Amino acid sequence: MAISNKDCYNAGFDIVALASSLSILISQNASINDLNILAGFFSALGDNLSIIASARSTCEANNQSSSN
Repeated sequence: MAISNKDCYNAGFDIVALASSLSILISQNASINDLNILAGFFSALGDNLSIIASARSTCEANNQSSSN
């Protein structure tokens, strides 16, 4: 079954709400230095996951096109 654009309209909203809620909870018990370190860490983690996802997507696309 194909997913329409209408089905994707709210995609990700729950993840955004979860992330903001966790940010608020973590910040209540952390120092400014701790928050800066955590922010840098999670930013780097997200960047690296994005790089890995892009590389996998490119590899899969190349494999599909070479098998056709």
